Amino acid sequence: MKVPFFIRSSLFKKLFIVTLFAAFVPIGLSWFYFIYLATGAIQGTQSELIAFYYGLFALALLLAVFGSYSFSKHVSTPLTHFIQSATEIARGNFSLQVKVESSDEIGKLAKIFNYMVLELRRLDEMNLNKIINEKNKTETILKNIADGVIVTDPQNRILLMNYVAENWFDLGDNNIANQPVQSRIADPRLLEFINDISRKGENAVESIEISVEPEGIPKPVVLQARAARIANEKQELIGIATILRDITREKEIDRMKTELVSMVAHELRSPLTCISGFTELLMDSSITRKQSEEYASIILKESSRLNDLITKFLDISKIEAGKSQIHKSPVDMRMLVEKVLDFNSQLADMKNIDVTFETPEDVTILDLDRDMMEQAILNLFSNAVKYGPEKATVKVRLVEEEENMVVEVEDTGYGISEIALPHIFEKFYRVTDNDEVRETTGSGLGLPLVKEIVEIHGGRIEVTSVVGKGSKFRICLPKQELASAENSAERVLS
Repeated sequence: MKVPFFIRSSLFKKLFIVTLFAAFVPIGLSWFYFIYLATGAIQGTQSELIAFYYGLFALALLLAVFGSYSFSKHVSTPLTHFIQSATEIARGNFSLQVKVESSDEIGKLAKIFNYMVLELRRLDEMNLNKIINEKNKTETILKNIADGVIVTDPQNRILLMNYVAENWFDLGDNNIANQPVQSRIADPRLLEFINDISRKGENAVESIEISVEPEGIPKPVVLQARAARIANEKQELIGIATILRDITREKEIDRMKTELVSMVAHELRSPLTCISGFTELLMDSSITRKQSEEYASIILKESSRLNDLITKFLDISKIEAGKSQIHKSPVDMRMLVEKVLDFNSQLADMKNIDVTFETPEDVTILDLDRDMMEQAILNLFSNAVKYGPEKATVKVRLVEEEENMVVEVEDTGYGISEIALPHIFEKFYRVTDNDEVRETTGSGLGLPLVKEIVEIHGGRIEVTSVVGKGSKFRICLPKQELASAENSAERVLS
């Protein structure tokens, strides 16, 4: 029968032998000394015998010390190496290996330790990099999404804030992590909102609306703030996530819808009331022919006004919805402007307004929708005549620029104030700066229609105005040269 103690190398076996050796050597030597002394094999004086005894005893101690030192070093050296290796692994260094110098328990521990390091290295290569990449990817996405993101801990310290939120609250530095949110955001409603969400026990998502004024943005920005609690598996609060969405445009659209309904109702009701009233008067048998002609003239005028209102509104709606079809063809802008001025000269003649047209000799041919562009220029020309006093001046110019063909309509009318100027291209908006303009009838759709027509052709419209001195409108159209003005007449007319 084989006993494992005798055939297997183990730390226990080594420790047992060394300990036994250290204990029995002094005893054995003492036994050897006394046995031989008793039998008379050792002869000498008493002092010599004592010296011999102590010599043996010193030899025994030396052998015990040497054995204990060798065995302690054998045990402590790999353990020290283990400690150093474990420290490096804790720092993320998985390239270490422990030398296997024996087959006992320490050798087996070294093999297991090396296998553990190998597995940690494999897991690090597989998962840790992936986790880090996913973390970086998540932070990058949060940093660059269109909505503002603010994540705070239960102590209201900032854990994360993306670029959009930083811009809205004018936080240009990068030292906002772990800072109290109240030290970076001054909006009291938002701070109170985050505190309320933090104090609540349920995972409810609530929202409020706040207004901020970021630097460099002329108008306040309306934000919808939605916040939710972030809890772990034990339902312990670990943070508050607040999402900020810019709803300025939605608010503006809601306001414009309300105003649009009000304006449409007013603009439609006014001519309809007039038509209905004068129609009832026409049914009175006692009116004279002169009165009936006057009433019929008013009804015709209001009907035309109503038809013009509906037509312009539908035209704008079609262009905005992308349902308006553009039929482009080569157009000589000089001929187009001359046609508009000739066919509508009576508008200026009725108020003794002097109209001049300035144009270069050579005009670039443009690809345009002829009818739309005629309508745009007619609106600008009729406005210049309508909103100007008698004996005023209207100047129409064609200007060739390097990249654009510019149509300018300049008048010496009443002008537009700085307050009204940003709103003149809004639907149904009418300038009411003075009594003369206020008394002039109009739909408030002419300039919005001009703007839509110009922009659908890839151009832009500009305006400058001074109250009491007049206004100048500029239509800038990108040039697409097809032929020179000298030989383009036949092509255009065909």
